Amino acid sequence: MSDGIFLIMLYATAAVVLLLEIFIPSYGVLCIVGVGLLIGAIVKTFDYYGPIAGWLAIIGTVVTLPVGAYVAVKLWPHTKIGRLIVPPNPVYTERDLGADLDSLRATVGQSGRSLSPLRPVGTCEFDGRRVQCVCESGMIDAGKTVRAIGLKGRDLEVTEISDAATV
Repeated sequence: MSDGIFLIMLYATAAVVLLLEIFIPSYGVLCIVGVGLLIGAIVKTFDYYGPIAGWLAIIGTVVTLPVGAYVAVKLWPHTKIGRLIVPPNPVYTERDLGADLDSLRATVGQSGRSLSPLRPVGTCEFDGRRVQCVCESGMIDAGKTVRAIGLKGRDLEVTEISDAATV
């Protein structure tokens, strides 16, 4: 077998093993084997054809691997066969969320008090009712005045307001 045929087979084997990683759950073992085969193919390219061909092989691999990873992660699930293999993300309804969203919607716009630190999730009190809340940004300490600004999933989204603004 000639050197060129051997290298083509080595690169092809590496590509097939890396493609199998998409279909076979190997927890990264096939990826490590495929990258090892690529490294071996690059080393043999240096041995057989010299430094120029070796560096071209490195550049080709550095360009091809991220493009292949992008195609595998972003584009593959949108192909016909990808849709058959990869299940779609579920669409949750209000019933699936398990929260009484109507009573939470009535709380939007009201002021309350944080009972626990919100980092970013915690408990607040609105009109004597304890509600699990998530802060809009950052963290809110316990005992601060908060305002409900909307719903985020099944949680009430709040923001801290200064005590002077509550007057």
